[in-house]
Amino acid sequence: MTGQRWDLDVEGRHHRVEADGSTRHRVRWYVDDQLVAERTAMEDKIRLRPSGDAAGHGLGAVLVRFSTLGAPRRATRLPPDEALDVQLSTGVGGTDLVPERGSKAAQHDERMLAHPTRYTVIQTAGGVATVVVPLLVAALLARLAFSFDWPAIPWPDLPDIPWPEIRLPGIPLPNWSLPGWVREALGYAKYVWPVLLAFLLARAEIRRRRTQRAVR
Repeated sequence: MTGQRWDLDVEGRHHRVEADGSTRHRVRWYVDDQLVAERTAMEDKIRLRPSGDAAGHGLGAVLVRFSTLGAPRRATRLPPDEALDVQLSTGVGGTDLVPERGSKAAQHDERMLAHPTRYTVIQTAGGVATVVVPLLVAALLARLAFSFDWPAIPWPDLPDIPWPEIRLPGIPLPNWSLPGWVREALGYAKYVWPVLLAFLLARAEIRRRRTQRAVR
């Protein structure tokens, strides 16, 4: 991957974030052309805090996101406040830096905002894949397992252990159970939830990007 750069002017100071690498991402954060933080990691979310002499200057932090395949997505500057740790964990809040014109991150922004429905469909399809793919793999493994003649394992005969008989007092429990339609709905929930979550996250990300562009 070629290098990615984001820029943003905040309170009279110029912030610049640079990232490169494909599997291992090397991210550097500059303030007024001075390197204040650097980190190399394989994570898709890399958090940067000022180090050295810049640590006590109230610069806040930077959160850089990459796609699952390692493509740069966005860099967000988080202001210094009491909720900074929460913001770094959740990715909520802050101001996105502006990606360099023509870069992969800028192209991703333009495609997302120009075709929000297509972006939502793609992200929702990813949610469907998280449900369907494990089921297909499990079915394939089960089919392969039953297609082989496995050798019989001579398990040893274990002696019977005379366990003592324990009598517990009877506890009158109410004869109550969930309605059938509720049990059926709960059974399908584990398959519907990832798809619904992917859809909601996609719509939320589109709204967030539009808001960020208006703020910038």
